[in-house]
Amino acid sequence: MLLDVRQMAKSYVTYRKDPGLKGAVKALFHREKIAVDAVRPVSFQVDRGEFVGLLGPNGAGKTTILKMLTGLITPSSGCGTAFGEYDVSKRPRPYLERIGMVMGQRNQLNPDLPAIDSFRLAQAIYGVPEQEFETRLNQMLGIFQAQDLVHKPVRKLSLGERMQMEMTLSLLHGPELLFLDEPTIGLDFAAARRIRSFLKTINQSLGVTVILTSHYTKDIEELCRRVILINKGVCVYDGLLSEVDERIHGQREVEILCVDEGIAQRVMGSFKNAQAELGNTGAEPVLKLRDKGINSVLFSVTPRMLAASIKNATATVESRDIVDIKISEAELESVFGEIYARSV
Repeated sequence: MLLDVRQMAKSYVTYRKDPGLKGAVKALFHREKIAVDAVRPVSFQVDRGEFVGLLGPNGAGKTTILKMLTGLITPSSGCGTAFGEYDVSKRPRPYLERIGMVMGQRNQLNPDLPAIDSFRLAQAIYGVPEQEFETRLNQMLGIFQAQDLVHKPVRKLSLGERMQMEMTLSLLHGPELLFLDEPTIGLDFAAARRIRSFLKTINQSLGVTVILTSHYTKDIEELCRRVILINKGVCVYDGLLSEVDERIHGQREVEILCVDEGIAQRVMGSFKNAQAELGNTGAEPVLKLRDKGINSVLFSVTPRMLAASIKNATATVESRDIVDIKISEAELESVFGEIYARSV
């Protein structure tokens, strides 16, 4: 186990002030304290090599959790243990040398200098040997194909190019655990795709464990096998991304388009017979007439039974008799929205 988080929570104290001059004068002598629970007790574990999505709406507590895990802020209660020995809240140097962090809305690079100068500074801070530094730098730049960017002043780079340099900087010291806070925010589709490809490579080829927060479902779908959903500081789901929709909807709607009504009747009969043999007494399939004389059969099945159900339904007809097969499922955003709503 790489990271073990146990009942970690964070609370803040803020103050309420009445509006206007009267409120300002009153606040000089008496301020009403308000306790805010940014993160309520959360617990989870991350194994080596995982790519975990830490997701939630704005204000859910995602960034606060990342800041606690990197030691930037101290938890109010609970603890986190990394690599089986380090208390993350105490920021021990050996722990900091084994992690990296990139925040999409924060700059680590000096904007007035070329990126290579910031890279050399990181080399000196972490004590990276020259040969190891050169090898790792060339490896990162090779993945991005961005060798020509390191000598340009950072402020002259586009947002996507700057993020490539930020990613490179965060990995020059060879971290085993990488924290990413919305790394693709504001990027166009081409730049975001390049970042996703880079992250997939370092996770699969270099074995870097990644914890990612993002509001873009494309990031989650392409990168994260596991997701942790946070809402109002509470963990509402922790599990495989592939099982999220099944927990909420549990069904896929399948429509098989056939060349004529006779074929559609045979498809519907085959599906019903196969379901009866399996002991499945779900909803009856529906026969529907579409444009240009094409008939279709509609039925709903669980994701686990999807492939077998389609195979059974089309077992008695030729491939030329099937015009198309359409499978519809809920969009990831709507599924997450339902989970958040249910948790409230």
